Amino acid sequence: MKRIWITWEKHRRTIELASSLPGIKLFQFEFEGPRILRYTCLLFHTVLNIFLELPHLVIVQNPSLILSLFVVILGKIVGFRAVVDAHNEGLIPFHSKHNWLLPIYSFIQKWAYLTIVTNIGLAEKVLENGGNPFILEDKIPDFANPRHILLEGRHNLVFVCTFQKDEPYVETIKAASFIDPSVHLYVTGPYRRASQDIILGAPPNVLFTGFLPDQDYIDLLFSCDAVIDLTSMKDCLVCGAYEAVALGKPMIISDTEALRGYFSRGAVYTKNEPREIANAIAYALENRERLACDISLLRADLEGNWKHKFGILINLLDCLDKR
Repeated sequence: MKRIWITWEKHRRTIELASSLPGIKLFQFEFEGPRILRYTCLLFHTVLNIFLELPHLVIVQNPSLILSLFVVILGKIVGFRAVVDAHNEGLIPFHSKHNWLLPIYSFIQKWAYLTIVTNIGLAEKVLENGGNPFILEDKIPDFANPRHILLEGRHNLVFVCTFQKDEPYVETIKAASFIDPSVHLYVTGPYRRASQDIILGAPPNVLFTGFLPDQDYIDLLFSCDAVIDLTSMKDCLVCGAYEAVALGKPMIISDTEALRGYFSRGAVYTKNEPREIANAIAYALENRERLACDISLLRADLEGNWKHKFGILINLLDCLDKR
């Protein structure tokens, strides 16, 4: 039976999962422009391809909330089964000012035949809303042929950042003023989203890379001493941690139950405060060889557990196809 996956934005998790699932065809629709025009165009392509493909099973990435809501409703009308791969903000708004959307979140989880999430905290939210959760973390990416490049510092760290509201980038940039000036902090992502005061006032050992092509980004991570990825969301498993595991790099991540539980080796956990982050950097550099060994052991554990869960997911999707 035919299965398709639809997303309205590029995301490594979606690409990895869709490429691993048997018989899945991925449709990635992107459109930049005014909101009304954007949603009109994206919905048109979504409907067009659903009716051209006539799938029995449709998986969508949430966010987008609008895509997920539309597909679960259309599935009930047309007769296909909708599965939602829900990221954190696909389950609950980041800001309380958007709590008026909670009934829509709940509606999507109730109407989807399955909601895929990354950890137990998110699964509990789905259950509370009457949905059917399945826990599957991101697949450890396979980076082919990463290249070593020369970086400027005596030691170098990469802060994986997109300058979004859940990322404590102000605190991390400030932390660079508390570490040895010979230690350089490379900050990825579209830094123009941040205040110019923050960018211009950054310490001299902070280097803003801007958005990097995939290969340049991978090469940067491969060449650093440790990877930093922080979040203020308690149930978020940050992408930079998966990437650090894939490249065998020690990581500095936020001290949350979700991150401690999954990335249990090779990591230094920190509060999202400048001096705490600076202390974590110093500890990671001092212990980087031991942490790198721990990362190797962690990768073997995570990949084995992921393959087991992924096999269960395939069986679940097969069962949905046969109903």
